[in-house]
Amino acid sequence: MLMRARWGWALSVLGVLLTILGIAVMAVLGPDSRFSTGPHLIETDDTAVVTTPRVIRWADVQVDVLAEVPVRKPVFVGLANSVDVRDYVRRTKRLEITDFQRPWTISTRAVKGNPNLPGAPTALDWWIESSAGLGGASISTQLPDQTVSLAILSVGSSNLSGLQVTVAYGVKGGFAKGAALLLLGLGVAWLGILVRRNGPEDDDEDDPQDGEVVEEVVYVYVDDDGIEHEISAEEAQGLEIVEEDEEPVPSAGPEPEPGPDPEPAPAPERTGPAPAPRPVAAAQVLYVYVDEDGVEHEVSEDELAEFEIVDEEEDA
Repeated sequence: MLMRARWGWALSVLGVLLTILGIAVMAVLGPDSRFSTGPHLIETDDTAVVTTPRVIRWADVQVDVLAEVPVRKPVFVGLANSVDVRDYVRRTKRLEITDFQRPWTISTRAVKGNPNLPGAPTALDWWIESSAGLGGASISTQLPDQTVSLAILSVGSSNLSGLQVTVAYGVKGGFAKGAALLLLGLGVAWLGILVRRNGPEDDDEDDPQDGEVVEEVVYVYVDDDGIEHEISAEEAQGLEIVEEDEEPVPSAGPEPEPGPDPEPAPAPERTGPAPAPRPVAAAQVLYVYVDEDGVEHEVSEDELAEFEIVDEEEDA
């Protein structure tokens, strides 16, 4: 029962966490599966603002970037491989974004260099996505699975003073995935409640009744020295199995008290006359003749006259 209750609580907690995560994803991304932040002011009067390698660490994420400058100054926004961007602005005075944390926390450093770009950015063909405009420019692209950098550049002799940036990012189908997490969390939480609610009844059915003896099969291996070793059922399959019945253990109970000695049975009374004694048969006399060789011969009374009669008394 205790183990079932623990599983029920674990499922309930997991369900609550999944529910909270699903609600958070739906609230952050919204129905369009996008999160927007900005506009944010970037204080600089340089010609270029670029991100260093590894600042953009995501892949397969939809990103929208809008750069705005005052008084309709020309501005360019582009996304390209970090190697190409770094080689393009390596001699240009710029502001580098060295770290970015969602929703909008950046770390920057100023790099000295020439005040102008080596050439017009619109003339380059290695940009993954780019846009240019007066007073503002924006791009919308899905981040590739490679190291890329974002560049915001001024066009002509102007600079980026008063630059404001708005960023939007999201995951395709993110709102639907958040809803799926929400439903999954509710289902797991409800399952945990059912496990905790029905656990004790199921355990009571599985428990043996009071006084019921549960038989357990134990396999014992006796080695050559007569020492017993308990083994598992799998190990016992390869050995000769001898069943040994346990001797019943007499139940301990109170000893019976000795009872009174039985009385002797009375002698039977005679109701009739005593039976008459049986007549004793008369003793029969046997006459024997012994010849010269010592052989006995039985003779009758009539033949006795021819012999000498000798009385022989029997030993007592």
